[in-house]
Amino acid sequence: MTDTAPSETPSAPRRRRPPTWGIIAFLVVLAGLAVLNQSLSTGGPEIQWFDGSYEAALALANDRNRRLFLYLYEADDPVHARNEREVFTQRWAREPLAKTVCCRIAVRKGDILAAKFDYRDTPLFLLISPRGGPPSRTEGAVDERQFRTYIGEPAQRPL
Repeated sequence: MTDTAPSETPSAPRRRRPPTWGIIAFLVVLAGLAVLNQSLSTGGPEIQWFDGSYEAALALANDRNRRLFLYLYEADDPVHARNEREVFTQRWAREPLAKTVCCRIAVRKGDILAAKFDYRDTPLFLLISPRGGPPSRTEGAVDERQFRTYIGEPAQRPL
């Protein structure tokens, strides 16, 4: 008898899976970062909406030597609902608006105030200086860039 070893055929290397705890830890960290990002981007000071007329809000802004943020919208407009939910809850909108007198007014096409500011079919954001002058404006469903460009940054500059 000969001592021959049985021939061993090399098998494919086993593929190692990452440890389950590593995947779980990664997902927990990722979820934590998402929650942190959300909490940092929302919140901020509450917007103190002035209830009343445009003229009364402008007089208050003049008395306090602040700008007037005027938000015109139609009550049943879905873009207005989106702005309430996705703009006025964000820190990037709330922080600059804390330095202004804020007034939101539901209008209809043909109203005097709507005609005065050339309101069309979509919500209108206006930033009005207490000394008059042309308002900074943007309309529709704004995002952070638009808000900062037309409303947020001018509100942070000196009068």
